[in-house]
Amino acid sequence: MAPELADGGWTKVASELVALMPEEDEAMLREAGFGDVRMFYMGLAFRGWVASA
Repeated sequence: MAPELADGGWTKVASELVALMPEEDEAMLREAGFGDVRMFYMGLAFRGWVASA
């Protein structure tokens, strides 16, 4: 990949990605009515959650 393309991609992600703290993600899931909230994956700013409704 050309360096200028990589830089442009990074700028776009940094300006548009809303990354919350794990505690904020969990609180939002609980506020939405989910219980037994558990994180099963975390990589950089991306997380996977399992919860029951």
